[in-house]
Amino acid sequence: MYEIIFSRQASKFISTLPEGYKNNIKSVFEKLKENPYSYPYKKIKGETNLYRVRVGRYRILYEIDKNSKLIVVIKIDKRERVYE
Repeated sequence: MYEIIFSRQASKFISTLPEGYKNNIKSVFEKLKENPYSYPYKKIKGETNLYRVRVGRYRILYEIDKNSKLIVVIKIDKRERVYE
């Protein structure tokens, strides 16, 4: 089982979300903990270890460290702002 670590920006953004999206994102993280490659994810082109998951109009950018079994959530934001 993987451990999830949130960046300051990601945890701050989650706290501002409506309750429905918080629950959706929480269920995505539960699935990622089990297997980070099971949920429909996409690898970010040009990056070695960066992935994204779509949750409605929001995107979750995260890195996977296989050796230490860590998922580092870098950023969560709307599609138009997440890749900046």
